[in-house]
Amino acid sequence: MQRRHFIQASATAIAAQAVAPLAYAQAPEHGLKAGKPYAGKTVNLLLPPASQFRAQEKRLAEFESLTGIKVVYTYVPYGQLLDKITTEAVAGNGAYDLIAYQDSWLAALAGYLEPIDANVKADKVDLARYPKVFSEAAMFEGRNYGLPVRAHPQLYFYRKDLFAQAGAKVPQTWDEMLTATRAVQDKTGVAGVAMDYVKGSGFQNLWLWFNCLWGHGSDVVDAQGKPLFNNAAGVAATQAYVDVLFKHKVANPGSTQFNEYDMVNSMAQGNSASMMVWWWTYSVLTGDRSKLKADQVGFAPMLSIGEKKTPTVAIVMPFGMSKQSRNKEAAWEFMKWVTNPALEAAIVSDKSDANTADIVATHISTFRNDKVNQANFGLHQAALQSLENARTLPKMVVWPQVATVLETAISDIVSSNKPVKPTLDAAARQVEQITQRAGGRRRG
Repeated sequence: MQRRHFIQASATAIAAQAVAPLAYAQAPEHGLKAGKPYAGKTVNLLLPPASQFRAQEKRLAEFESLTGIKVVYTYVPYGQLLDKITTEAVAGNGAYDLIAYQDSWLAALAGYLEPIDANVKADKVDLARYPKVFSEAAMFEGRNYGLPVRAHPQLYFYRKDLFAQAGAKVPQTWDEMLTATRAVQDKTGVAGVAMDYVKGSGFQNLWLWFNCLWGHGSDVVDAQGKPLFNNAAGVAATQAYVDVLFKHKVANPGSTQFNEYDMVNSMAQGNSASMMVWWWTYSVLTGDRSKLKADQVGFAPMLSIGEKKTPTVAIVMPFGMSKQSRNKEAAWEFMKWVTNPALEAAIVSDKSDANTADIVATHISTFRNDKVNQANFGLHQAALQSLENARTLPKMVVWPQVATVLETAISDIVSSNKPVKPTLDAAARQVEQITQRAGGRRRG
């Protein structure tokens, strides 16, 4: 999708977009070795398409001038990335020195990745510069397999105009969301909230379910791999998740068949008044294909379950080093450079090119940076609040199989109106068989 600057509604907004990129060429070089010892080496990186990565590519000549190292980005569609990584790992030809991977894949990929603990220690890379959930995403069985580069917290997006028309306050909790969206729906006739309950779209119908599951005090499995999601708390969580549609009737009716894209499009086309989703959605809601004007779109930290701040889901994509790489030293030099907080802040602040404009950040300093927030209308401040108690998905070798069972159970409850407890019990039996075949232990 062609993207425009995030907001073009006023002279103030335009001025905010014109914030000059932060200087980073003069920033500390994170221990890059003097004398260009790896000059002439080429580092090959496998990753999915993203404007953030295109923005990095535009600056690779600067890294090459500092180190003499050439870096080549090879893009693979996200849906094919895990298969491509696995195929390359099995082939063992060392074609890629670095890979971008999703945190939930780490348990399956750790055997193919090079631990970087010694590198981090030698070059004094401070992992405390990241939110804890981000730095821990690359940890598996006590070892570090990457540095966070791309990550997504969740936010609550809402129609400011419709909420104002209904006199509804911006919710902070799940229950407040039900009250607010009911008021908006009754007043305006627009569905209160879009949900995505359908299966078969990369487990998307589990993202919000996890917020409910953790918020009610349950989880997928225990340390021995025994299912927990069908206990009393898990049943209550799942009931709350589907009751947005069934009991409270504030979910867009199409939510039974919505995937994440459909959910976002529903709000962008004016058919839903709010949704809970990843922060990248902001550029879609204010983009060329949206029917909304920028001043109609509001955002807030992700909702808590109950009054106390409860965990939300975060997705993290670290850069990891292939164990088969023949250029590990050069690859590490690039990892230090590309994860420079000043480089990240410069990219996030630069709105001069729609093809490389991005909001994605991983460093606490970037989330708190005044210029970054000026350029992005406070989005990063809100996102940092969502990350306070955030978690990533379980690190399980068999997670794809487990997730398939869970997404099917959720979809069946919604699409076929199956009872929650028996459906979760049946899913739990399948999950236990999967985890026991894998050794019965939750890892990570």
